[in-house]
Amino acid sequence: MNTSLATPSAEDDLAQWPEDISETEIPSDDAESGGPDGSRRSFIWLQAIAFLLGLGLLIYVINRVGLQPLFDALLRIGFGFFILLGISGLRHVFRTIAMAAAVPKEHRRFNFFLAFAARLGGEAISFLTFTGPLLGEATKVALLRKRVPLTYGVPALVVDNLLYNLSVVFFILSGATVMLFTYNLPSLVYYSLIFIAIIAALGIGAAGLAAKRRIMLLTWIIDRMAQLRLSPKVILKRRQHIYHLESKVYDFYKHHPGVFFGMIACNLLAHAASVVEVFVTLRMLGYAPRVAQAYIIESLTKVINFIFAFVPGTIGVYEGSTEVVLQTLGFAAATGLALALVRKAGTIFWTSIGLLILTWRTAPNAWRRLLDRSPHLQKLMDSLVLSNIAHRPARTAVSILGTAVGVLLIIFTVGLAHGVLHERGKREANIGAEIMIRSAGTLGFGGASPFLLPVSRAAEIETIQGVRAATSIGQTLDRSDSGFGTRLLDGIEFQDYSQLTGLKIREGGPLTGGDQAIMDPEWQRNRNARVGDTVQLFERPFKLVGVYEPPGGGRLKIPLATMQEQMGGEGNCSAVLIACADPGQQEEVAARIRERYPDDQIIFTRDLPELYAQGVPALNVFIRVVVGVAASISMLVILLAMYTTVTERTRQIGILKALGMSKSGIAWVIEQEAILVSVLGVAVGVGLTFVARFVIMRMTSLTIEIEPQWIGISFLVGIVGGSIGALYPALRAARQDAVDALSYE
Repeated sequence: MNTSLATPSAEDDLAQWPEDISETEIPSDDAESGGPDGSRRSFIWLQAIAFLLGLGLLIYVINRVGLQPLFDALLRIGFGFFILLGISGLRHVFRTIAMAAAVPKEHRRFNFFLAFAARLGGEAISFLTFTGPLLGEATKVALLRKRVPLTYGVPALVVDNLLYNLSVVFFILSGATVMLFTYNLPSLVYYSLIFIAIIAALGIGAAGLAAKRRIMLLTWIIDRMAQLRLSPKVILKRRQHIYHLESKVYDFYKHHPGVFFGMIACNLLAHAASVVEVFVTLRMLGYAPRVAQAYIIESLTKVINFIFAFVPGTIGVYEGSTEVVLQTLGFAAATGLALALVRKAGTIFWTSIGLLILTWRTAPNAWRRLLDRSPHLQKLMDSLVLSNIAHRPARTAVSILGTAVGVLLIIFTVGLAHGVLHERGKREANIGAEIMIRSAGTLGFGGASPFLLPVSRAAEIETIQGVRAATSIGQTLDRSDSGFGTRLLDGIEFQDYSQLTGLKIREGGPLTGGDQAIMDPEWQRNRNARVGDTVQLFERPFKLVGVYEPPGGGRLKIPLATMQEQMGGEGNCSAVLIACADPGQQEEVAARIRERYPDDQIIFTRDLPELYAQGVPALNVFIRVVVGVAASISMLVILLAMYTTVTERTRQIGILKALGMSKSGIAWVIEQEAILVSVLGVAVGVGLTFVARFVIMRMTSLTIEIEPQWIGISFLVGIVGGSIGALYPALRAARQDAVDALSYE
């Protein structure tokens, strides 16, 4: 084909590309057709439908597997997730090196970090949109536009993607082959893999043939479509550019053989990083996978990503398909779903970084264009409130942070107090007994309960009609081994307690006496403890002799006699647990017990969560004090900030008064600024609370509950406190004399 046709050169054609991604406009045939862009709207609808179907599939898969097995699997990952983020980041590093190498050295006016940012920005678009790599690669080109001429940047991206896709096809072919020769597969899976292997082999063969004969496939398709009058005009205008682009791609190996093989090596290393990510994730989930299994999982994952690339984020289909793949390889369904979710979380993390990069690069131009097109928005941005906030960013940030601290103080304190009480109420209600008896007025919301009931009371209660079993227990608090907070300990008579509650030892042995303890599975998992280890209780070592289930009450249980000796309550206990022969008759049984022991406190275990939820009167007083302190912090921070604002802007206030602004108008400007800062402070405070909750619950055994009503209360406290704090500065500004204000230095 003659390349000297009298058509615009590639350089001239590329020179017409937009300078920045924020100025990019998708070509449209509206002007020519005179109608709406129906195809674009159709794509958007298809994208929305595909996303909703994928979301429905994800919900179905999670519901079928169950939340608890999934949570158990994800909890095993823990802080190891950051290691997995680093491994997934290596994949981006290798792909960035390959992308940068594709640009001729003399035109490579960018460093690694700029290339890495461009890659993350493009991958974010590819992950989130229906267009996938098409718009994603265009985004990378646009982000590097000022560093690399388009006539070199576009071919480099095309070469990079062609080599990567060829490596993906080879990876899929090898993975399918490994699985075919390693596993005895069902017929459907076997023939599906045969089909995948054949398609991959044909793809590699077609690519080799096209390279050998220099087949200009895209140009040929455009020409054939033009003959049939099917090719859009916008494509015909770019025909010569596409031809030059294909020529440069074919010439790449001829002129840069070393770079060619270096890029292939980087792509293979990127695939290797993905295999390592799968392998390490499975190890963290408690399995001992073979490298071949991780290799197969990753190769089939790439098939899934290719087939369902039109689904935004491959939501649902990726998780469901990964579950099927791992079940085929002999893993549990929850493991496949957990692996998919952990990897998807890593992808979302890097996508979020890419979106931040795009926002940073495009926001200024986009914001400027938005202001130019919206006079109302321009007027709003020119308002005194927003201009005042933007003029002093450091002081505004400090004010927001001060309000956020007050919000954090309210939500976190209440969440910690209620979380601990709710958790204890739920665990004590899950012990297999219907009734609990304590001495009058000794319901221990604080944790420890006095040893006032005689142990013999349990045997006496067993003689009452309708009582199936009764056992004495002791409860006290001990310092947590994490050094933060306390933990509840149960003292039990093992035989009686296990018969009443159904407690069983699943590992190790029962309590026999002395300084021994048994633990529940969650406590064992969080501390990576084993039977035979020791734990510090009452500042001395206790031997862990067993693991019990089901969980209920304190996570650690010791012999009642040992606790009695420690607490000085020999012969006594904190409470008596009672199981009824017929749980439906527990009210009648309670009435008989009350008749015999009128001075004792009778509690139905079903009511324990509600009783603990009501809290302790002293705790409620403490919470009110915390709310008051938080409101004071918000008020004082805003008072100081607004007072400083009024002092600094005395001359401006004088000008406003001279121009005729009323006293109420000036005061309202100050109040508006305070309210806006307070709203931002509340939002930041809620975010900090969730971060603190995650850290504390991961590092300690404490439970923190974020309650919506207290978020609302903290919002009101922040707004009201900020408004009151700004009241004096607002009135001071309104009362200023215009002449004195104008002469202020």
